[in-house]
Amino acid sequence: MNINEFDISTAEGIILLNDIRIDNRVLPQGHRLTHEDTVFLKAIGVKKITGISTVPSDLEAHIALGMIAPLICGDGMAYSISPTSKSCKLVAAEDGTFLCSEERLIKFNRISQYLIINTVMPYKTIKKGEVIGSLKLLSPIVEQDFVESIAYHLAGNEPLLKISNSSSIKAAVVYTDFYNDSSEDKHFSNVIKKLSKNFNNLVFEKEIHCNHEYTDTAAAISEASAKYSLVFVIPGLPSSSGADTVPSALASSADEILCNNIPQDTLSDLMIGTKKGTKIIVVPYHYDKVASSLSDKLIKMAITKEKLFKNDFPQNNNIIVEDLSLTEEEKNNIIIPEKTLRKNKNEASIAIVILAAGSSSRARRNKLLVDMGGEPMFMKSVRAAIKSKASPVYVVTGYRAEELEEHLQNLDINILRNNDYASGVKTSIRLGLNSVPSFCDGAILLPADMPYITPEYLNKMIASFEKGNRKQLCISYYQGRKYNPILWGRDLYQNADLVPENAHLRVVFIEHHDYTKLVDADESACVDINFPYDIEILTNK
Repeated sequence: MNINEFDISTAEGIILLNDIRIDNRVLPQGHRLTHEDTVFLKAIGVKKITGISTVPSDLEAHIALGMIAPLICGDGMAYSISPTSKSCKLVAAEDGTFLCSEERLIKFNRISQYLIINTVMPYKTIKKGEVIGSLKLLSPIVEQDFVESIAYHLAGNEPLLKISNSSSIKAAVVYTDFYNDSSEDKHFSNVIKKLSKNFNNLVFEKEIHCNHEYTDTAAAISEASAKYSLVFVIPGLPSSSGADTVPSALASSADEILCNNIPQDTLSDLMIGTKKGTKIIVVPYHYDKVASSLSDKLIKMAITKEKLFKNDFPQNNNIIVEDLSLTEEEKNNIIIPEKTLRKNKNEASIAIVILAAGSSSRARRNKLLVDMGGEPMFMKSVRAAIKSKASPVYVVTGYRAEELEEHLQNLDINILRNNDYASGVKTSIRLGLNSVPSFCDGAILLPADMPYITPEYLNKMIASFEKGNRKQLCISYYQGRKYNPILWGRDLYQNADLVPENAHLRVVFIEHHDYTKLVDADESACVDINFPYDIEILTNK
């Protein structure tokens, strides 16, 4: 494909990049100029025309969209493509909640200036048949390589968009009584009514009243979170600072505070934390009186997402579309994509955690950033992981995290920053495995200093793991020795470790010997870079 300005005398067969108006006639974008067209354009004084010359492998926009849309659509999603408008509408195939990451959408829109995705507000309640977004190619023709690059970009993560079923969720609610009068009871009742209206899948099974005091509130939160996976706290007074009663009680009760407040007048005291898998939501005091799409969105996200992280809560910009509808043509072209995964149905679902947080003390410099073929060494393992059948892909950074993450910013993978990397690799392993979704049967731990690891070998490890048997350990093996990478079944995450040089002495590998599989590796797959001498050999190749 070549986009250029062509002399009208030689423009026969060129595809128009834009609509061309001629009197009452329009030659549309994507039209291939005929001999008669060029003669007519030349006769009215057109000397040059901007267009596209093509090769047989180039794809028309609607065909390319038909290849890209299934990669974007996850559970509960469908799409409809209009060949005439060269656009694709994204449609809900079932009722539920629309889920997507705004950060991932922003990253997707950075891939190319020719491909744009817009959606409705994430975590919006959706009905079957509703349009939730659009996918548009600005060019009428694209190269095959362009579509392949989009597929590569999306290969390291879950589908970009999906619909979550609105099944009922049982929750407890803690009231912190301050006034202990009928007005306060009415206020509490109004907050509950609004929560029930905005999130109609909530079922409040347990109510706990406590005094609006630090000790009583902390005890009530702990009591509720011990029995329920979702706890709402409705305060008797608004909170003005992190040292106030309810924020202090939450801080002492929760394992982690993910959202301290939101930048919205009268509703700034929204707080969200977690405690051993329980989500704790402190509802803003004025929630019953003030409408807020932001607070509702964050509460809906906290209710809906299986796992929450601090980086879920920064407010990134996203283009929000409203009141989209399908044309009759698009209604007749609704397609629900087949769930064609990169693995066959008999293979286990395996994630991969790339460990790139260490300071490379033995190498005396950051070996992960050593140039290898025009890119940092650690990107070799990242690219192998993306091209493998493993999904999702996680990269744990720590030492010089910003520099590593700069190379990852245009890849649709999950970046986890370990601020405690100096405490050892175990902290990175825990962070990575704790982030792996529950639908995965296991996860591969891959050190980032293994530049010769291949997608084929990672797929070999995945194939060795028996689907449905989560208590498994698959270890790379070459000439009588155990090596990394290593695949841990989900039931063994709490014991997970890497293979050190003295692996035969490690108790963890002896304990799980009964369900350990040794995966035959070749010499290059097992190479890791540890010492200055290793780097010298690497850079001189």
